[in-house]
Amino acid sequence: MKPFAPAKTTKNIDVSGSSQSVLVANALDNVRVMNDGTATAWIAFGDSTVTAALASGIPIGPGVTEVLSPITDKGSPVYAAAIAAGATGKIYFTPGIGI
Repeated sequence: MKPFAPAKTTKNIDVSGSSQSVLVANALDNVRVMNDGTATAWIAFGDSTVTAALASGIPIGPGVTEVLSPITDKGSPVYAAAIAAGATGKIYFTPGIGI
């Protein structure tokens, strides 16, 4: 396995009680996700219409960093959405390759 290597600029979302989304990359293999907030956030990947919902999607605990491989159409833009019970900080999304 290769260590994670960032390929593009990190994007972030200010997590709140409403779903917000950001374009992570136009095409990618993996995304390093870091929850810099104080509460669990739920994230989802998809196209420009993606939304996240509390208690569904992928939970990322406070202070947790994960490397994930979103399932998308190869070469399609990848968007990420995040939500939490309230304003808790930022979620950072860094596209790249490796784990």
